[in-house]
Amino acid sequence: MDQNAKVVQELQELKQKVASLEDLLITERKEKAGPGRTFMDAILSLLFGLFVVGPVAVVVIGVLMIVMSWLGKGF
Repeated sequence: MDQNAKVVQELQELKQKVASLEDLLITERKEKAGPGRTFMDAILSLLFGLFVVGPVAVVVIGVLMIVMSWLGKGF
């Protein structure tokens, strides 16, 4: 159970870092608004979701499923 707690803690730290990066990007992008910039922001957000948020969510759900299986409860 110690290892699971470490994994969850690391994921929470990663989530905080991602949130701070998103805040920095939002403030920077507000200064450079325009139609082309808005389109690029949409594409970058999609790529960010696919390659960063998606894998993190998969890892979190996987860890939760393993913990639940050890406890004898299923989803």
